[in-house]
Amino acid sequence: MFKHFLIILACLIISQNLAAAEIPESFIKLEAGQNYQGVLGENEVVRFYFELEKKSEVLLESKTPKRSNTIYPEATLFHQDGRTITRNWSSGEGRNFKIVRELEPGTYVLRVEDGRGCGSLHGCPEILRDYQIVFEVTESTPF
Repeated sequence: MFKHFLIILACLIISQNLAAAEIPESFIKLEAGQNYQGVLGENEVVRFYFELEKKSEVLLESKTPKRSNTIYPEATLFHQDGRTITRNWSSGEGRNFKIVRELEPGTYVLRVEDGRGCGSLHGCPEILRDYQIVFEVTESTPF
């Protein structure tokens, strides 16, 4: 009986470590209260991840320069296992995404890309590609 318990415990520990290791190194970790700033290249997809220890309300919002020739960031929020939670491309100011969700503890992935794209064969060098991601977390319960 005790032997079976140890085997089950070992399997649980290994499975938790494997789940944590599933996030590729190329994904950028978001920390609550710290904004990410970057440049979103043409046809580029950037993936972020964040972890929640408690049930929380999460705000994920993109910001771009206040000009007409900027990228149009769009985002998809996923559970770590790949299930889609939501997609957004224009709920924020201008043509920025804004996602507000109450989420359970766990690890989440945010995929960001330029929804505008570029229809020119010569590229679109005039488009400003600077953007920022605001990430705020508010615990749902103080207990």
